[in-house]
Amino acid sequence: MTQSEEKSIIERLLRERGISKEEELKFFSPSLDDLTPLKDYAGLREAAKRLLLAIREKQKIVIYGDYDCDGLCATAILYEYLTSLGADCGYYIPDRHTEGYGINFDALADIAEREFPDLIISVDCGITSCEEVRFAQEVLGIDMIITDHHEPPAELPDCPVFDPKLSAPPAYRDLCGAGVAFTLVRALDKKASENFLDIAAIATVADVVPLTRDNRAIVSLGLAQLNKRRRRGLNMLMDSCVRGKVTSRDVAFKLGPRINATGRVETARDTVALFYEKDAFLLETLVRNINDCNERRKQFTRDLTEACVEKLQGSDVLEKRVIVLYDPYWDDGVLGITASRLVELYDRPVILITDSGAEAKGSGRSVEGVDILDCVRDCASYLVKFGGHKRACGITIKKTLIKEFDFIINRVCKLKYPDFKPGFAPLKGVDISLPVSAEFARSLERFEPCGEGNPRPVFAAEMQKGSFTRMGGGAHLKESLSGECEMVHFFAGERAQWYNSAAKKRFVFSIERSVFQNVERASLGVADAYPLQAPPAQLLTFSYLALGAGAEEIKAEEIDEEGIRALKGGICLVVCGAEGAALAERVGAGFVRAVGRPYTPCPYDTVLFCPEPGADLSGFKSVVFMQRPLTGAALKLGAQSKVYVTGVSPASLKGEVPSYEELGEIYKAVRAALRLKEGASAAGLFNAAGKGLGWEKFCAALFTFVDLGIIIYKDGGFSLPEKVEKRELSSSGLYRRLQEEYDG
Repeated sequence: MTQSEEKSIIERLLRERGISKEEELKFFSPSLDDLTPLKDYAGLREAAKRLLLAIREKQKIVIYGDYDCDGLCATAILYEYLTSLGADCGYYIPDRHTEGYGINFDALADIAEREFPDLIISVDCGITSCEEVRFAQEVLGIDMIITDHHEPPAELPDCPVFDPKLSAPPAYRDLCGAGVAFTLVRALDKKASENFLDIAAIATVADVVPLTRDNRAIVSLGLAQLNKRRRRGLNMLMDSCVRGKVTSRDVAFKLGPRINATGRVETARDTVALFYEKDAFLLETLVRNINDCNERRKQFTRDLTEACVEKLQGSDVLEKRVIVLYDPYWDDGVLGITASRLVELYDRPVILITDSGAEAKGSGRSVEGVDILDCVRDCASYLVKFGGHKRACGITIKKTLIKEFDFIINRVCKLKYPDFKPGFAPLKGVDISLPVSAEFARSLERFEPCGEGNPRPVFAAEMQKGSFTRMGGGAHLKESLSGECEMVHFFAGERAQWYNSAAKKRFVFSIERSVFQNVERASLGVADAYPLQAPPAQLLTFSYLALGAGAEEIKAEEIDEEGIRALKGGICLVVCGAEGAALAERVGAGFVRAVGRPYTPCPYDTVLFCPEPGADLSGFKSVVFMQRPLTGAALKLGAQSKVYVTGVSPASLKGEVPSYEELGEIYKAVRAALRLKEGASAAGLFNAAGKGLGWEKFCAALFTFVDLGIIIYKDGGFSLPEKVEKRELSSSGLYRRLQEEYDG
């Protein structure tokens, strides 16, 4: 790619983000001077004035926070600032599991009894707490200040309220809770507020608010401060999970989830100390607990995601605009993060609900373009309470109304967003020619920090025959495109043969700058690749044999081309032969194209080339084998899936069934090759032991050995078992079928 082409792409990326030529300097070099003037924020002056009075008069102040990363960071900012002034200050973090989100009456009464505060100031919550504020002020005699960033209701609490969403443009309205706390400190002491940019940056990324304008400046400058490593607790946490310089991606995928984890699996109060505590022993214990909670959170999330996917199998999920699932025994601490996973898998809003005492509570997440809070608001008569913003919501509901709520919110979403059609959309990227320069990779770094509202630039290029090699024990793939440009795809080792085949495919990737042995390179990290045409016959044959080795018989109905066309929704066309590929091209117009396994468990109509053994097709209503399986198919099929088969068989194996004598010779050669290289691919074994036979005959022999159990095939590689038991060739059902079908 030429320098002029690279420059043109940079300009295009800026314009797509709404950055004009005049705004480029501010975008690439954000400054605190660019933040919204404090006078533009409604309610800020009143909140700052009341807080300043409490500081001056040595009144007891309690910060009422929240248990997520944003709320904990906001609490830490205010607590550290107030205590640095000598203020009499404490904080309260509610328990997610027993109290739920926001200010509650019992907590206020408990705070009043234990702390005797003159003032309670909320962070990241309270904008809907009119009754709770009234109770605190009139019954308990405690003044209140509300600072929040969630959507305000029609009626506001009767006290000083600072929520950016109550301000009119040009004020910046998309601050997170910690960004609001940072702005409040800025109103009290501009210089002192700069000490909290690192904490505000973590919360801003973790809370997935747009990284534009003020947020971009906070995160950009906060990351620079974070990398100065001024806070002992954060340093310990970073050392446990981040290598090298901390980036916005590290915050989003490593630091943020860990800080969030304590509130999800236990109580989060102690986590606030991560930001201000100095004692090394206490911090070591805290960081160890944070990491332990994160591991538990990940396992809970995996388990709940699997449970939800299982619940959805056999249901008419394609007809749903909003997925609503309920189970009384789910862990409420991971409902929201699991809902996010399901949104990625099913491309539609998801609300997960579980029991909470006499009622049920739920957490929802949405897709771009569907305001989930707006939809929930129209279902208010079915709910006890609700809150949130465009992309996330929380609800409390009577258990008896969950089914009705499910029906109504789907109806509301359909009426409000008639053009919203959930469906699988392959990752899109800016088309570029390869290779690219290290200088181009360096210029892309200027777009950081990237995240919501300022996505990481993604690129795409069409490729045919590659020269990928395996690395990391065969788990990953890498190709050198030039002296300063390489392409890497992690955990894609089983795709090596397809990537190196002559079939057209579209690669989607991000570009980073890397330095190794003082050589600067552009590293292209592949997110995925999509088939633009069927893989070659050699790979289809390989897949056909792999599925038959050790597979059980399947019950299937015969179907012809007309019958396939008559099937409705949730169809998977399984292609393992050139003849089946040609038929799939005729009947599968508009279907998703995939290689190896479906992209998601959602049963979008799919043409699946070269399915991997064990691929999960259980969500599909109809599974059509475009060529007759040999003994069966080693795929996961749903109990309610209707299975069909055409009468076509791949012609590529005609006359290619190895004889008994050939099998013996091949086995000796393969065994010798595997002793030298455990986990070798089929292509590697073919080059070492099968070139004289031809690919089809060699693969037929290879999978006969797998069927007999004298060779193991897993994750795209072959290996020898620890102990080989002698087996009669006649015991291989695969070999018998090959003889029947292709050898007379």
